[in-house]
Amino acid sequence: MFRTNTATMIGLPGMFGEGQCQWQEVTRVLRTHWYHVVAQSTEDGRTSEEVFMVETEKRLQVLLVSQTHDTFITDVQAVTPAYMNGKGGWLMEPLTKVALGKDQSGCVVSVLEVESGAAYHSSHEPDFDVDSLTDLCPIFLAGMIRPMSANSEECHD
Repeated sequence: MFRTNTATMIGLPGMFGEGQCQWQEVTRVLRTHWYHVVAQSTEDGRTSEEVFMVETEKRLQVLLVSQTHDTFITDVQAVTPAYMNGKGGWLMEPLTKVALGKDQSGCVVSVLEVESGAAYHSSHEPDFDVDSLTDLCPIFLAGMIRPMSANSEECHD
């Protein structure tokens, strides 16, 4: 989960649009993976980009389903803690696939595949075997996003 502190808020609530607040920082409470999602929007011939820091696969799925011709995702990166990636620290890598399944205890386990070919899972069980998951359901495939066009004009708001 991401957490904010009112001391890091910029301006007043609603100043940047109804229901919107701007923050100088957010914090993470748990050492769990999350997703760095880049979306591009075009309105009245003007293109802008927005980055979402997404906590759950459910929220990632909501963003994927909400894509339109004018607003679409151009990049999804997995941000994984050391216990998942085995590298001793946090990593951010291009994501190619996400699936959810249930382990033998009925707990939901996330399975992530990244561009390098590495596969990670969210289980903390020793000797966990991804092949033991049941009800495995894909949430994300790289083909669900549209790479940014090399000749598109960008304006970062």
